[in-house]
Amino acid sequence: MGAYELAVNNFAVAENLLQLYELFNNLREGPVTEDLRLAVCRLWDVPPNAALRNAYNEQMVMLAHANAPIPQALLIENGADFLLRQAVVVACTAVESFFWDSLRENALTIVRARRRGADETLRGITLTLDDYLSLGNYAEPDKRLEQIILKNFERKTLYSTESIDNIAKILTVNNFWEDICKKCGQSINDIRRNLDEIIQRRNQIAHRADRPETETGLDERIDGHGLREITFPWVNTRVATAKSVVIAANECFKAAIGKLKKDLEKQEKQAAEQELAKATLKVRKIGQ
Repeated sequence: MGAYELAVNNFAVAENLLQLYELFNNLREGPVTEDLRLAVCRLWDVPPNAALRNAYNEQMVMLAHANAPIPQALLIENGADFLLRQAVVVACTAVESFFWDSLRENALTIVRARRRGADETLRGITLTLDDYLSLGNYAEPDKRLEQIILKNFERKTLYSTESIDNIAKILTVNNFWEDICKKCGQSINDIRRNLDEIIQRRNQIAHRADRPETETGLDERIDGHGLREITFPWVNTRVATAKSVVIAANECFKAAIGKLKKDLEKQEKQAAEQELAKATLKVRKIGQ
């Protein structure tokens, strides 16, 4: 599966988590009326005196067998907020995977097409003596070169949009944020702020379980569980921004890499013509 397809699938998971939050948010337990209990027992084909539990909110009614209880965590205030935090993590994973997988998919094309004109990050790759000698032992030296390049770009962690800047430059997109701004219809500042905020929140969730930095938490709003307050609109906006950036970035990268591939084809054609010319001259000299 390619970088873009994988990212789209990951964003679908994040969006499903947001939909589940809307369904489960503010669930509260209530009594089961006799008519409802009998109707459900007939539907499930269980004895009419079976014990049931009921939870409901403005969007849904949940009924469960007593031996499969509704999780108590869902029935307390902010009980469904874990779905919002998980959506943050999944969305950031989608962004991270997309940019680094795009780099891995196209690094060899960039090196072959740009050579000394490649970004400094690629030009700065050092080869060990074993790496250099191994190139001559492969039937496809380019395949071995690709392995060496990818070894230097193990999966990184997003800590800010600067990581995205670096990858975009390597992929030969010099005006990345300006292009993204035009495609997304948002200002550069808004896009970068939303991305930085969701990346920072992912790091806080991953490393501190979303607890506040200070013991008192007086510098930021916290919920009844002692965690940072998180809301559906905040998460939904930033997940949507992250997805828009990936969609727009994919278009930018496809255009840039497409141009490089055309340049590479031209270079290879010219190289083949030069080799043919050299071979022709050699035959003529031998004939003389």
